[in-house]
Formats: sequence, C-alpha cells, structure tokens
Amino acid sequence: MKRTLLATALVTLAAGAGSAQIKVNAVGFLPQSHKLAVIPQVAGANRFEVVDVDGKVVLDGALGAASRWAPSGETVRVADFSALTQAGAYRVRVGSLLSAPFTVAPDGYRALGDAALKAFYFNRSGVALTPEYAGAWARPAGHPDDKVTVHASAASTARPQGTRIASPKGWYDAGDYNKYVVNSGIATYTLLAALEHFPDAFKRDTGIPESGNGVPDILDEALWNLDWLLTMQDPADGGVYHKLTNLRFDGIVMPHAASTTPRYVMAKSTAAALDFAATMATASRVLAPYDAKWPGLSQRMLAAAQAAWRWAEAHPNVVFKNPKDVVTGEYGDAQLADEFAWAAAELFIATGQDGYAQAFMRRDAALSTPAWNNVAALGWMSLAHHRDRLAPGIDRALVERRIDTLASQLAATANDGYRVPLASKDIVWGSNAVILNQGMMLLQAYRINGKPAYLQAAQSSLDYVLGRNATGYTFVTGFGARQVMHPHHRPSMADGVTAPVPGWLAGGPNPGQQDAKDCPPYPGKLPALSYLDHDCSYAANEVAINWNAPLVYVTAALSALTPPAAPATPMTQPTASLAALLHQEEQLQFDRFTPDMARALGSLMVERARTRGQVVTVRISRDGAVLFEHAMPGAPADHLDWIRRKNNLVARTEHSSFYTHVQVRQEGGDHDRLPGLDMRDFAAHGGAFPLVVRGTGRIGTITVSGLPGPEDHALVVETLHAYLQAGVR
Repeated sequence: MKRTLLATALVTLAAGAGSAQIKVNAVGFLPQSHKLAVIPQVAGANRFEVVDVDGKVVLDGALGAASRWAPSGETVRVADFSALTQAGAYRVRVGSLLSAPFTVAPDGYRALGDAALKAFYFNRSGVALTPEYAGAWARPAGHPDDKVTVHASAASTARPQGTRIASPKGWYDAGDYNKYVVNSGIATYTLLAALEHFPDAFKRDTGIPESGNGVPDILDEALWNLDWLLTMQDPADGGVYHKLTNLRFDGIVMPHAASTTPRYVMAKSTAAALDFAATMATASRVLAPYDAKWPGLSQRMLAAAQAAWRWAEAHPNVVFKNPKDVVTGEYGDAQLADEFAWAAAELFIATGQDGYAQAFMRRDAALSTPAWNNVAALGWMSLAHHRDRLAPGIDRALVERRIDTLASQLAATANDGYRVPLASKDIVWGSNAVILNQGMMLLQAYRINGKPAYLQAAQSSLDYVLGRNATGYTFVTGFGARQVMHPHHRPSMADGVTAPVPGWLAGGPNPGQQDAKDCPPYPGKLPALSYLDHDCSYAANEVAINWNAPLVYVTAALSALTPPAAPATPMTQPTASLAALLHQEEQLQFDRFTPDMARALGSLMVERARTRGQVVTVRISRDGAVLFEHAMPGAPADHLDWIRRKNNLVARTEHSSFYTHVQVRQEGGDHDRLPGLDMRDFAAHGGAFPLVVRGTGRIGTITVSGLPGPEDHALVVETLHAYLQAGVR
C-alpha cells in the first residue's frame, strides 16, 4: 500500500477543511448552463464577484438569502452567475474567499465524460492493459476466467458441482475483482441508454483498443461486459448465475497477482435472470444497426433475454443468499417486482408483444430513483424514450405523468441550502451515484416537457459531485482542485503509481460509516460530511461500475440538452454602433401606455423567451410603479437585483443600459467600473430600455434579466418591434 502516517494525517485534516470554502463545480460549465456557487456565512458579505485569470471582475451580483441545509448543518448563501457565458477560466470571490478555478467552454464536459467512460476499460477483466491505451496504469492481464468452477449452490443435472465453464471478459465490479450480474446489469444498461438517447455525444474515440473500428467506443465497452454476461446464462434452462467470484475477497494486490485464487459461478437467482433479460433486450435493439458487423448477435441477445424471462416466470422468488463458504458481495434482493417490471418493459419495446406490456402493467412498479436493487425506473425511462410507439399496450400519458411527478419532487427538494435534489435520507452508501441517478431521471422529464427547473436541478446533480458539496471535493479521480487521491480500488492502491486510476467516481458521503473501526475518524456524524479520502474507506471512498455509469449518462445528456449559445447578430454585438442604438430608442416609443399594454407586452416577452428555452425575469415599470413582473420557473431572485441596477442606470443616463455599455467599451473604459457611480447600485449591462411616450418623455423602463447583456437587450428590442408593428401605440 502506498500510504504513510503523514498521508493519513493529511487526509484527516483535509476532511474537515471544507466548511469555510466557496463550493463550486471545479471542473466547469457549458456557456448556457445554470451556474451556482455555495457561499458560507460571511459577516457583512452580501455580494459576489466572478473574476478571470487576471483577477478582473467579469460579473458581480447579490448573494441569495441565507438558507440552512440539514444534511451538513450549514447555513449558506447562493451566488447565481448563470449570466456568465463567455468561454474562459474563472473563480468566484466573496470578500477574502476565493473559489477553486473552473472553466466555461462549449465542450466543457468532454474530458470528464471520456474519462468516466474509460474507467470501465481500466476495470476490464481477462486482458492486459498496455501502455498505448492505459499509460501509467498499464498492467498485465488478470483473471482470464477460462476455467471457472460451478459452485455447489449452482449445480444442476447438466452442470454438476465442480464442472468447469469458460466465463471470460466482463468488468471488475468495484474496488474488488469479482463480477456480479445484477450490478453490471444496471451499469451496462445505463451506458447503452446514454448511446441510444444521445448518439452524437459518442462519436469521438476515447483511446481504447477498439477505437477506430467504426463503432462508438461506448458500445465497444458495453460489449466487453455483454459478452461476459452471455456466459453467465445456463444454456440448458435459461437461468442466470448470480455472480462469478472467489470464496473470499482478494488482498490489496494487482489483478494478475490475485488470479491464482479459484473462481466460481454461484447459484442462479430471479434478480439475476431479470436484470440479464432487461439488459439483453436493451442491447438487442441498440445493436440492431450493427448486424452487418456482428451477424446474428442482436437476435441472439433477444433470444437470451426471452429465455431468462421464461426462467424467471417459472422461478419468481429465488432470492440469492451467500452460501456459508462465500463472503464476497451478496447483492441480495428480496423485492423483485421492480426487476419484473424493468424486464417486461424492455422486452415489450424490443418485441412489441402485448404479453410483456400486460406483465409490466400488472406490476405497476413504483417509480423512484434507480439503484441496483430498485430498477423499475429504468423501465419507465426506456418507455419514455420510446413513447411514440407504446400504444396500445402501455399508456403514453401514464409514462409521462409518472416521470414528471418524480422530477417535480426532486426539483422541489433542490430549493434550499446547496440547491441539490439530495435529502438527508438519500445520503447512503454510494450517495454520489444516488444524486447522479436523480439527475438522470430529471433529464428524462426535461426531455418530455422542457421545464427549465428540471434541467437546472440535473445540472446541480453534476455540480454536486464536481465540488459543490459540503466537503469541497471533486469526487471524480483526476479532476478538480481538491481531488480524490486515495480511492478504495485495488489497482489504484497496489500499482505503485501516485495518482489513482483516473475517471472513477468515489462513492461519497455515507453516515453509516461502516468502516469507521478501520479508518481515521470521520469529520463528524452529519450525513453530508461523512466522507474520508482514504483507501481504507470502503464505505465512502470505494468506486463501482454502477456509480460511474450515471456519470457517463449525465455528462452526455447535459452536453446534448443544454441550449446552445444564441447566434450573434449585429444587434447583440458589443460593437453595435451608438447611432444604431440611439435610432432604436427614437423609434421604439409609444403614443400612450396603459397597464393593459404593459401586461400584453410583458407576456409577449416571456413567451418569446419560453419558446427559445431561455429563463428570464421581466419587469415593466412606470413612474416607479411596477405594472408587470414575471419570473419564469427556475429564475433566481438575483435577477431582480440586476433589474434594479440596470434601471438605475437608465434613470441616470436616459439611455438604454446597453447604450451605456457600448459607449464605455468603445471609449476604452471598464463597463463594470464607471467613474462616480457605485456599481453595487448600477449595472452597465444590456436589458433595461427606456419606456418613452411621445411628447412626454421617459416615463419608466422595460427590463429583462437572465441572459448575457446583449441578448437581454435584443429580447426587449425584438419584442418592442413586434408589438409596435402590430399597430399598438
């Protein structure tokens, strides 16, 4: 082991060092993504700044109201800097506190997503990892599994105890070297779903031996495990062995050093058969377009899925329990309605046969965040993706309603403290996977109805594991300023390389602290702080394939679903001429202005933003009285402060706030530092436009906040043009 007493002491100290930090996603954001930082209570601090690499302030704003987050026992405030869309490297600053650096970039999650996917390659069983693909983490082949023994618990007439079978390939499950059907089922499905839902996200190579073969690397990687899964089915009856393991866990050694220990397939189980059936049915449809490359494989997988289903129907309550001589992971699950529902849904989609639809509806499995032992949501997720072809077997409206209900509950949880959908009850073993699976389900609802609050809550799920959490850790190895360096992962512990194998998601805070007797003290008992970056911590710092899979899915989904930056137009460029902007102010005036006109104009502006997937706050005021105000769902309270400051500038200059912005920039000045003005009360950013009645002059303002300044200005001007051209004066 590569750990010393000094390292142990440093880990202990670091574990408690996060409370006074600014917490932010320390990897980065897409230009149009929702962007939040969590700020500890700082006496007298009410505003934040975003600074670039030179220390120049590029954005500032008001902190949100103080809010307590029960899982960490903290009272915090939130900085919303979603208006920052310019690519670059930045930090958030509040007083003397400075966040970890992060980037804004159109391909902001490319490296993260590639690393999360390649982690599966690093956990392949039965093959050498060569320096060409594995770099410093190259290693000899381990566990060929070409002669695996049938355990007494798995014995049958066709395969009596002691029979040798071949069961190569597959992924090591987690920090250990065993292979489990139920856990690899949900992991493999999630990768296949990511490819099926967002194929454009996986067109690039990630540097595995199969790269460049004309097949997405994510499918090549999934096939490595699917090939193993097929060997776990008994051809005599369609049943599926629950796991392939040693009798006991291997020591902290490299795979090739552990490969002399005998390996066994254990008893068949209903859960294994159903997870196998669901995964193979999914794979059969994802692989169908590649039939020329792998002739007959898709149909073979579908036939295997149907055989496993028949076995499960004949053996509906075979719950796996470890035999007395086995102590490796059990993955026992006595509640099987969710497995039946998942398998039925996937088989219905794959075959269109009504019997599977009826089987799904009979179970009517509750929809909740998926986990290895609660997989019904995976079936609902597939049905949602294929909702255009469910009739007559399954009601599309039911699917959409169930998913929206779950997403609504999750989004409602993301309103306090750290603004994440994670509640205290959700912080369990593998809590980082819990929040990513919550994000995955929020994204299903967003794909159905486009509610911005769902996309924002999903973004927060990713932000949490990347640093916006109570510990301040970026929980993915190889990423962030405060990195996980000591995961409970045998290759990372035994390979002699200082840095851990990259791309792995640590399990995360776990108040159960089941390993407390073997580890340095945890920083406390509070759920969100129950984390140790120490390789002794199998309860909080292990890695697992089913935890990495939703990380792959969520990074791909956010990259695909976050609205792209609006194309630049002459109207929205900071280099727009002052003459053109002055012409707008002269033309876009009213002969009269009433409260009814304010409501009609404001509603039109909101509708324009909604059709573009934008989240804004609109206010129209006359003589200081607010005639119309609307904050779209997901709009932060900070928008109102921006409106106040921009309106103050219009009142001072009698011009649009964008006119002043352009004027200052063209004169070589800093629009965030106007001489003689306190920028806490003024903002030279686009979005506030003078409301003028001919013959009277300026009587108020029409203001938008929520987009970059030029786009705020453009939304106001475009809407005014449309409204006035309709003949309303």
